[in-house]
Amino acid sequence: MFATTFLGHQGWMFQAERACLLVDPLLEEEFGQVHVLTRRVYPPRVFQPEAFPQVDAVILTHEHDDHFDIPSLCKLDRRIPIYLSARSSTAASRILGAMGFVVRPLVPGVVVTCGDLQLLPLCGDHINTNSGDEWDSLPFVIRDEAGAGSFFSMVDCTLTSGHIALARTFTPRPGIIGYSNNAQDWSHMIGSAAEQTEATAQFSSGLLTDLGVIGSMWGQPAALALCAGGFSFYGDRKWLNRRVFCVDPERVVKTLSAAQPRQLFVSARPGQTLLMQDNQVRRVEKQAPFLTTTAPNTWPIRDKAPRGQLPDYEPATGRRELTAEAAAQLQQRLDEFAGALVGGGLFKNLYSLLEIEGQGKKGTFAFVLRHGPGPTEPHGEGDKVSGQPLVFVYNPTACTFDLTAVARPPEEFIAGMECWATDLLAVLSGELGDIALLFGRAALWNALPTRLNFDVFGELQRVSGPLRRPAAYLRTYERILQGCGSVTPTIRPRQG
Repeated sequence: MFATTFLGHQGWMFQAERACLLVDPLLEEEFGQVHVLTRRVYPPRVFQPEAFPQVDAVILTHEHDDHFDIPSLCKLDRRIPIYLSARSSTAASRILGAMGFVVRPLVPGVVVTCGDLQLLPLCGDHINTNSGDEWDSLPFVIRDEAGAGSFFSMVDCTLTSGHIALARTFTPRPGIIGYSNNAQDWSHMIGSAAEQTEATAQFSSGLLTDLGVIGSMWGQPAALALCAGGFSFYGDRKWLNRRVFCVDPERVVKTLSAAQPRQLFVSARPGQTLLMQDNQVRRVEKQAPFLTTTAPNTWPIRDKAPRGQLPDYEPATGRRELTAEAAAQLQQRLDEFAGALVGGGLFKNLYSLLEIEGQGKKGTFAFVLRHGPGPTEPHGEGDKVSGQPLVFVYNPTACTFDLTAVARPPEEFIAGMECWATDLLAVLSGELGDIALLFGRAALWNALPTRLNFDVFGELQRVSGPLRRPAAYLRTYERILQGCGSVTPTIRPRQG
């Protein structure tokens, strides 16, 4: 028997007769500390750690903190080996080593054998597809040696025919396909973006297309399990729950089941277990002895609500004031960023515009950076810089960002982004990932959405991630680990 248990978001447990593997487990309810996102696993779960099976190894497909969560990893007995994507930064391997784990590389194309389970890691096709900042993300196929069943997931990478061909060499017939729903609606913070009202139908259509390719190249899967997007916000950020999540997984499953009634589709819920024999799903259990969900009436509401004005927001860093020293660092980091933009996608877009297309607006973009004291703090004390937002205008011919006095930047420049100055500095310095500026912590404008791909976040990803700034990320990981001193390991290794 081959068993696949959904742990939540994109976490899985795989069991055969002689092995138990965890992949990207989130074992704490709250996660996202690297980006200060204040999000929790959705739907809410009930763990019974005393009933958790003994584990042989843990697989970490990549370094993003919805897969690589230090507080969750603290729940593991340190005798459990961890296989970490070989494409991840040295910061990830060093913090795991500091925690006391034996860290083994998860190398694309090299099979990992654990008891009677075998896992083949793949890699993204970063030449022919755009996988964002999923540089170290490793898709995988896992099977049991007796042929009872298998599981294939692209994790967060884009599926190609090449991936299917490689998976087919590892297991001749597809078993369970884990399909990620990463669709999100950013219209709440991008004035020129249309609200994603048809996202469920579009996602369903894209999934059917991928399923058709899988079927033609590999065969009909035993089941398709829809996952990812398994989080919600709370506190003063819970309004995001009704703006960001634009795909209804239950509706997707209903649509697909109607289109292909002979195919098993499931919208995975924590604790749900699919049991396979002879590469067929023989049974689906709604909950596991160690994991289930709370009652649906306790779940945060994620039904889509109409777009409204972006609520006021606090800085992710918790720091409003920009000291004179930080202001100088900000200018330095912005000029470094200007250099990194040359020849990139945003640079090419700007250099492909005619000046007259801006209709009087300058053909560049600006950062509008908020700064200043809190409601009860005095203005301009000591070496702090306070006042109106700072406007830094990208000057490609000088390879700089120029501090410019502008009253209404959206009327002067074709594109731009507003956020807190302290947050942007933290991202450019590697203290925070660029995702910290998403989810309601920035506002963007683009006067030429059909001509200009204002992918400023894609550019920030290239200069701020752990592969670019491993030393800074290691400091962040160490800070998070220091806050986990009271966490007791509850997940035990297999004995013997």
